[in-house]
Amino acid sequence: MQRDHTDRRSFGYLALAIVTCAAGTLAVLPGRAAATPGAPGIDSISTVDLAALQLTSTDTAPIVKWPSDPPPEMTVYKTQTAPVAGSAGTSDAQCATAVYAGLDSTYSGSGYTGLNYQELTGFGSKNSYSVVSVASSYDDDNAAANMVANTIQKWTDCNRKKVTGDLSGSSETRTINNVVSTPDDIYLVNNIAEGGACSHAMTSQGNVVVEVSACRTNIGLVKQGLQLANKMLVKLP
Repeated sequence: MQRDHTDRRSFGYLALAIVTCAAGTLAVLPGRAAATPGAPGIDSISTVDLAALQLTSTDTAPIVKWPSDPPPEMTVYKTQTAPVAGSAGTSDAQCATAVYAGLDSTYSGSGYTGLNYQELTGFGSKNSYSVVSVASSYDDDNAAANMVANTIQKWTDCNRKKVTGDLSGSSETRTINNVVSTPDDIYLVNNIAEGGACSHAMTSQGNVVVEVSACRTNIGLVKQGLQLANKMLVKLP
């Protein structure tokens, strides 16, 4: 079918929540996948090629694509080395950080020393797919962990709130669901609206923060953001 890039981002997110809990409460999911055995630790930001952490079609397609809905591949739609501008144009700049990955209001003032943003898209006969992944580096492990903690506090404070904006190419309202975590501190939030769902995850390892938002029309995504964050983490040197 013809790839319409206006339509590709116009979908909302199906009303699926992975957990029911009180606002501000974190539920626990299974932990992250183990990193490559014997891989050296991250000693400085110079050892990390952020672009090398990015997700590929091979990483993403089996996780986000509905099995009966070809094509099997995701293609690169956009890359950049700065956050996405536009949070001020949403109805709530703080809560927009839970809805959109790579947003300026998430990263501005966070102290990041490098950032790599990528968007993959896919178009099947039944659904459209989008995966935004962001890798960012910081001066040290504590700075990266603090960036995640500050962001997740915003997500938690925004539980059940609605955000209206047009960063996705058309104006839509999305509802933020409960924030959940794994024992290894990968945090996950779902965003829902009429027509689809997104699974949005963030975590840090060493001095690197990874953030992923995976979206699909018609049939909602639940834990896919968590799975894709793991795909990035295992690429760390």
